[in-house]
Amino acid sequence: MNELIAVFTTSYTMQSVNLMLTYWECYICIALFARRFERRDFFFVRIALTLLEGMVVCYLLAIWYTETGSLLVRVLCYSAITVLNFTALVFCWKYDIQEMLLAFCSGIAAYQFTNKLYPLLQNLRGINDRETLALLHSDPEISNLDWAIFFGFHLLSIVLLAALFTPKNRLVHNRRTTRNVIILSIATVTLVNILICVSRVYEGESPMLNIVTKVLYVGFSFTILTICAGIFSQSEQEEQIGILHQLWRQDRAQFESVKANMDVINMKCHDLKHILDKIEGKLTGAEAASLREAIQFYDANIKTGNEVLDVVLCEKAMTCQKSGISFSCMADGGRLDFLTPVQTYSLFGNIIDNAVEAVKPLPLEERVISLSCREEGDVLVIEESNYFSGGLKLDHGLPATSKGDSSRHGFGTKSIQYIAAQHGGTMDIRVADNMFFLTIRFPLGKNSDITA
Repeated sequence: MNELIAVFTTSYTMQSVNLMLTYWECYICIALFARRFERRDFFFVRIALTLLEGMVVCYLLAIWYTETGSLLVRVLCYSAITVLNFTALVFCWKYDIQEMLLAFCSGIAAYQFTNKLYPLLQNLRGINDRETLALLHSDPEISNLDWAIFFGFHLLSIVLLAALFTPKNRLVHNRRTTRNVIILSIATVTLVNILICVSRVYEGESPMLNIVTKVLYVGFSFTILTICAGIFSQSEQEEQIGILHQLWRQDRAQFESVKANMDVINMKCHDLKHILDKIEGKLTGAEAASLREAIQFYDANIKTGNEVLDVVLCEKAMTCQKSGISFSCMADGGRLDFLTPVQTYSLFGNIIDNAVEAVKPLPLEERVISLSCREEGDVLVIEESNYFSGGLKLDHGLPATSKGDSSRHGFGTKSIQYIAAQHGGTMDIRVADNMFFLTIRFPLGKNSDITA
């Protein structure tokens, strides 16, 4: 029995236990961030194999480190465990390699954050973390409650970090994202393994240095988690901006087509007016009135001082007329010169299209859209109001799309907001009972020249 105890209390055996615990806890952290990934076949068999492999490798590394004891070997041992964790991730899950790298970095950061935060709390309470793992007292004797607090703290912290920092969207690939992922992965693996080994050597020189080292380490780990989440957020924003620019290119083509059609319609209406003047005597009063009403309907007579806005309003007025929608507009387009033609067409087109979609299902008397564009001091104010039915759910200040594919719908309002922001403006949405109000404010004289 004494011989068996002696085997398990050898220095390399104790060191191997420490390395195994490091490997397993880091493994759990990475697995929590990889939980949304697709599992490979025989998943649980693969899990068991990677855990057993880790035990063997950690034991061999412990023997190597115990025999040499150098700082470099310690760094290499922990680096080997890091590589082992990544190979285990790839062996058990299959997913996009860049997202796997970010989950890997997040898992490592979560592990280091938790394992430095707990001893930091001990140090702040005046407890030496090298002598005991208890959080409530400095007595080396450890009770069942101390073990429960220790494991409960680690488990709760890891689960909370995984819940807060696991992204809900897919990573959008581009050159910048790939570069950021590579740099972050290399920096995380290198700095974490060097810092954990170096800090462990010097943090015991003084209580204050011990606390400062752990604070810096906790901050560094939290920064990695934030950067990983930020890469996902940035890639999503870039994708949305790319979609908006794609929609603007479509709007450009549509504007050119509509303008050409409007020009042809105006010419034909002008000719029809002369023809009607000549043959009006041969028609009945009802026939002549019907023809004049038709000509007036297609004759573009909206003049706002902005040619592009005139085209938009004429096009949308025809759409409203066909759908039985009452559309009223009072617009001074002379101050819209800071917008490009595509931005003007997209801005007002989306405003009216959204309103048309909202009032179409309503009774005829509620199919009303009101639009105004006016100057108030040094601000250009665009206001639109319409009735709507049902509830309106706002998501980050924008109406949530009611269509199934939210990744491709809902960009009308996003485009409006983006154009406003590009020129230092704001977009506000307000609802009152069954009325919807959209207000856009542009500061005049301070708009940047941004082209679509």
